[in-house]
Amino acid sequence: MRHSVATLKRAAAFCAAALLFCVATADAAPRRGQPAPAFKAFAITGQPISSEGLRGSVVILDFWATWCPPCRESIPFLAELHRKYAKQGLQVIGMSVDEGGERVVKSFADEKRIPYPLVMASGKIQADYGVRALPVLYIIDQNGIVKEQIMGFATGADRVIEGLIKKQLAETAR
Repeated sequence: MRHSVATLKRAAAFCAAALLFCVATADAAPRRGQPAPAFKAFAITGQPISSEGLRGSVVILDFWATWCPPCRESIPFLAELHRKYAKQGLQVIGMSVDEGGERVVKSFADEKRIPYPLVMASGKIQADYGVRALPVLYIIDQNGIVKEQIMGFATGADRVIEGLIKKQLAETAR
């Protein structure tokens, strides 16, 4: 795929600004070993979802958007994790930050056949989790403790994430 120089420069400038903003506001994000911020929301299907209701499960909270290329890249992998590990106690929750609203996300979810619940992440949820760039993924243990925060989705991230999930599920099974 060919991109114009101007498009690549805009993308680079956006990434640099996002990175600087992330570094400047990194204290807002929950850190490894801290309790995950509590939330209550509804999936785009109407199903209530809350941090309290997810207790006892290993959770992946994936902050994403339909327009974000790395987010789109991670969806098939997250769908596969959902299919592979849901019966062992994994819950994948997609937290959409799309400004186009539920209609855009529902259409995208139908097109991509996303099998896990999707929530429209409110500004409060985004602020509580320190979301400043996309994608950002939180792995939360069965007690609601943040085990890892992963920013971006690049080659090799899938193996790292799956390894972390296997480890958490093994600890949950004990």
